[in-house]
Amino acid sequence: MSKISVIVPCYNSTKVLNTLVHETMQVFQDRGVTDYEFVLVNDCSPHRESVKILECLAEQYPFVKIIDLAKNTGQANAQLTALRYAQGNIIINMDDDMQTHPKNIPLLLDKLEEGYDLVMGIYPEKKHSLFRNFLSRAEIVFASIVLHKPRGIQFTSFWVTRDYIRDCVIEYTHPYAFMEGLFIRATDNIACVDVEHFKRQEGTSGYNLIKLIKLWSNFTNFTVLPLRIAGVMGILSSVIGFICMLVMAISKILNPQAVIEGYTSLLCIMLLFFGIILIFMGIMGEYIGRIFMCINSAPQQVVKRTINVEPKEDTRA
Repeated sequence: MSKISVIVPCYNSTKVLNTLVHETMQVFQDRGVTDYEFVLVNDCSPHRESVKILECLAEQYPFVKIIDLAKNTGQANAQLTALRYAQGNIIINMDDDMQTHPKNIPLLLDKLEEGYDLVMGIYPEKKHSLFRNFLSRAEIVFASIVLHKPRGIQFTSFWVTRDYIRDCVIEYTHPYAFMEGLFIRATDNIACVDVEHFKRQEGTSGYNLIKLIKLWSNFTNFTVLPLRIAGVMGILSSVIGFICMLVMAISKILNPQAVIEGYTSLLCIMLLFFGIILIFMGIMGEYIGRIFMCINSAPQQVVKRTINVEPKEDTRA
């Protein structure tokens, strides 16, 4: 029987994490799964109580691995860290707040057994605020356009995949990880299954608009579409400018006494196109900056310590 690894990025995790581990263990017991492990990554939680909870779980269960990061790196990098330590043939990713509930795990595993490489648990109804739901829908449209996401596929933080997809994904060792981009370039054999989305039992989400925009900006590591759009808009602007110049020149030739007016509209047009130019210069600067960071070997994360991990597994990216 396949070994299952449950990976959980943790940040300021509360005692609900105990419930998550215990209820997941019960789900595995009911399903007849005996070979499993948990890989819990502490993404440099500032609250000492969170670290104590993780340490207690590792002390109680030898199959609970703790990876303690020296610096907060974000959810995607924490997931990649967990994937590097996960030894299962099947890997399940869950949040640490019980919104991705263990009782839905069998639905994902059953779908995976149909022959898929990756299965996403999607939520017909999310227990988020209207603003957060709006951002989630915007992200779906964004990923479809920019990353050429397969039609009908949604990405969430509740997924199950196979070890060969894991092996491909963890080859990415640069900063600015983006799980959607990594999965899309690894496989098209993706499925979604409807699951219930539960209310957060404790605490509040750490994602706000600024953090979500920062996360979305990581798509630049996986597509050059914005640069191509900039090139196309540059060509269109040049063509429009050339046509306008010809129109004014012909008008002046046909009527030498004509006075070309419209300085206000000309100024508005100049401001518009200069603004577009500056936006795309910023996008190109973002690409160049990230290339520099990758060449400069900026660490994806730094592992401070591990618990219940054999020394030979303890590697850094």
